[in-house]
Formats: sequence, C-alpha cells, structure tokens
Amino acid sequence: MCPIHKRELSFEEAPVKHDNITDVYTYMRHHAALLGDRILQEYPALHQFDDAVSPRIEGLLRTPFPAQTIAIMGVAKRWQNARTAMVVAECGTGKTLISLGAIHVNSKGNPFTALAMVPPHLVEKWARGRF
Repeated sequence: MCPIHKRELSFEEAPVKHDNITDVYTYMRHHAALLGDRILQEYPALHQFDDAVSPRIEGLLRTPFPAQTIAIMGVAKRWQNARTAMVVAECGTGKTLISLGAIHVNSKGNPFTALAMVPPHLVEKWARGRF
C-alpha cells in the first residue's frame, strides 16, 4: 500500500526513479513540503504556541525552553484522552524535563503515582530531575 495515496498502486502508477533522486536525503529534500503537510495532517499538534500554559510549569526546578513547554502541554493534553504518551526526540532535546514536566502538570497538585520506562543509565538523572 502506498502511504501517501492510501491505496495499492498498479505497476503503471508506481513511482518512477528520477535521475536526480538517487538517495533518501535527496528524496526527503525534494518532497519536504509534501511530507511536512502530510505529517501535520496525520498528527496535528495538541498544543499551539499561542495556547495558555499551566501555571504549574513555573514550579519546575528548571525552566523549560518554549518548545519544551509546548511538548509538556501536548503530553498533558494527550493524557486527557488517552492513558499513554511517548516523548520521542533527539539526544539533548530535554526528554527527561518534558516527561517530568508533563507528569507535574497533569497531577494538578494532587498526589500521584507515575511509571516511567527509563534506561538504567538514566535512572539517577531522573532522580536528580525530580520536581
């Protein structure tokens, strides 16, 4: 099944290799706008830059960057409709802060229990990053 057209393509309809697209990097650059639009259509943002943020974010030990604040609020909003959420990002983007911040915002000041699946080498980092 073709992920873009959401249907099976016949042999005649199958994409043809273009001489100028010889690798994944070139393909991604060539189709960036289409792929970006598709991602936004399939996975709309749960929290926009202009949306209000929880005052509980000010209570964190570290002040998150604006993009991290958006992610924190997005995860907290996800939990309003689902039981799980994932934070997937590059190394150094603040996944620990985002995860802990989302737990803190979602708690609304009430006692809570949270389960985090963390690689062993990050357990101490999580303990240091407590609220």
